[in-house]
Amino acid sequence: MRRLIPLLGVIFVTAVVGCGSGGGKATGYGAKVGTKPFSFGFQQNGKTLADEAKGSIWFELASNGDWRNLTNVISHTGDSWLVGTNDGSRTATVTITRRTTGIHVHVALHPTTNVQQVYDSFGASSSDHFLGAGERTSGPDLAGQVVQVKVGSCAYAPVPYFASSAGWGLRVTSENVAAFAFPGTTGGPGTCDTGTEAPCTFGADTSRVSVCVKGATLDEDLYGGTFAQTLADYEADTGKPDVPPADELALIKWRDEVSGPGQVLDDITRLQQAKIPMGWVLLDNPWEDCNGALTFSPYRIPNPAALIREVHARGVKFMLWVSPKATCSDGYPANGILRTDPNDPVLDLRDPQVVKIFERRIRALLALGVDGVKGDRGDEVDFEPLDPSLTNDYPLLFERAVMNALGPTRAAIFRAGTAGSQAVVPGLWAGDQEGSYAGLQNAIYSAESAGSSGFTTWGSDIGGYTSGDGTIAQETPDVFIRWAQLGAISPVMEVGGIGLNATPWLLGTAAMNGLRAAAVLHYELFPYLYGLLQQGQPVLRPLGFDYPDDPAAWKADLELMVGPNLLAAPVTSLSTTTSIYLPAGAWIDLATGATVKGGAAFDRVTPLTELPLYAKAGTVIPFDLRTAKGSWWGVNELSHPGRAGSLASNGTQLDLTGQPGQVQLFVPASARPKSVTLGGKAVAWTWAAGPDPGVVIRLHGPVVRGQVELASS
Repeated sequence: MRRLIPLLGVIFVTAVVGCGSGGGKATGYGAKVGTKPFSFGFQQNGKTLADEAKGSIWFELASNGDWRNLTNVISHTGDSWLVGTNDGSRTATVTITRRTTGIHVHVALHPTTNVQQVYDSFGASSSDHFLGAGERTSGPDLAGQVVQVKVGSCAYAPVPYFASSAGWGLRVTSENVAAFAFPGTTGGPGTCDTGTEAPCTFGADTSRVSVCVKGATLDEDLYGGTFAQTLADYEADTGKPDVPPADELALIKWRDEVSGPGQVLDDITRLQQAKIPMGWVLLDNPWEDCNGALTFSPYRIPNPAALIREVHARGVKFMLWVSPKATCSDGYPANGILRTDPNDPVLDLRDPQVVKIFERRIRALLALGVDGVKGDRGDEVDFEPLDPSLTNDYPLLFERAVMNALGPTRAAIFRAGTAGSQAVVPGLWAGDQEGSYAGLQNAIYSAESAGSSGFTTWGSDIGGYTSGDGTIAQETPDVFIRWAQLGAISPVMEVGGIGLNATPWLLGTAAMNGLRAAAVLHYELFPYLYGLLQQGQPVLRPLGFDYPDDPAAWKADLELMVGPNLLAAPVTSLSTTTSIYLPAGAWIDLATGATVKGGAAFDRVTPLTELPLYAKAGTVIPFDLRTAKGSWWGVNELSHPGRAGSLASNGTQLDLTGQPGQVQLFVPASARPKSVTLGGKAVAWTWAAGPDPGVVIRLHGPVVRGQVELASS
């Protein structure tokens, strides 16, 4: 292959940028710069976190695809270096600026003509692991992968950010189409189609992570710290995750298509009769005569206001599908429609007049009683031939317009996203997976990668989106039930699609029972899940996020941490005997009440009625147990005024303050104890036999303090 990165000179002269003052002792972040050839190392307190391979900034020529590179420094002023290249008289300016969270690197080529994309790379070890790059189905650890950062067929919500287990992270600061290649890659452009424009390509490499950005300029921020620290720094730059309204966590029911109001109301009737908690019914596409009009079809929904009133009368909120598609463009300026794909025209949301009309039409829907929206599309048109940044920026333009019309208190979930979307949208759903165990695995990978990339509020369609279409087998009860268990631990819990998962009562009693159990667990977990969202924490994340130094944690990539104190191991095959890995320490199996020692894998027999869900021993987790008898919470209540619940393992020291008047404690246990004490004093308690066995203690707030102990004799 002719696109080989040339070997460069080995003379290495250094200068230090922004690494402190006085006595020569380095403090904070900075860069150690080499001049022959130009290269730099990212440092903290004099320690190198990421070392750019010598001469590793290079660029690709648009005319013939050849690669050229930066060579020696010509001159140096302050934090800027003028650097030569081996491409005739072309030069580059490299500016490195110190920041409180790391450094910013700006590379600009002069002239810009004939430059297709710019590359950078940093040394890495074969034992390094990488997280981020947005929501993906290719597995949470990016090692060995080539990742295209382009909204579309490769990923609905990619972001130009990643972090390394070696203690550093990187963000490309433009929305231009970009790509990453991680150690162990076999090279090339990756495994997915990125459209008509030539994608970033890489050589095979086992010893470095590489960055590519379309255009003649590269801007990157480098961060130092753990996965959590670099993610927080990335979010500080692109926007803190938006906290959804609490009711967004209530179950959402929908069908891909309804024939009329009767099916919308039937969904509510079916779930309420089955005593399945729900908060929303979603009317999906098609509900318009033509996409873009944003008016109800008089044939399908003849009286939308009446339908919405009836939905509200049944104690349920109404969500509506919206998109930027403009198949019907009446009322918009003639030049306000983008037709890059003639079969899929969309609104040009760069035009303020178009945005104004679009927002006005959404507000008219809200006036009918619509409570929230599902924002779809924004990812199906390739704008790269028009603008290298518009493809990645378009979802954000769509989201801003929708959320500006909705206001901050309304629920909304979107499919497409980009860097900064997490600060605009109150939720993300995983888009289209097939209704199979392979689809379920893809959904888990999407959850982990989304959480590692700043998308804290996430969910997927229980049972997948498509099934029974002639190419994919019909939905089966076991896949549906196992997927419902993933929905239970996800902030967004929605059920619907194309196939029997849209009408789960047709899947049989076991499927409906499984959905009910999962929904109950989801509502029990609400105070924990919502508390994590309020803290800005990723709810679902890979084990490696919390246990980066544990090699076995990286191998267990279909298990998820649910916040820092719960671990879920969804079953993703027909087998009911699954291998589970728990990190070191003691864990409580909530389905059995047993204490399990971590640090090794083990086999667990897991019937369809159980989700392997483990609580870290010694932690206190907000948890509203819905006991079989005498529950404090109504079927559809996410919370109840004046009441709160917590889960604590046997022997945990409690120190809860600021509690409401009534407090319920749940202590998992595998067998009924003889007595229960709190702070050495006997307390009244009841036994909950299952499905999650344990002791229930009801106390008065505002302070609950002392060690809880269950005595077997």
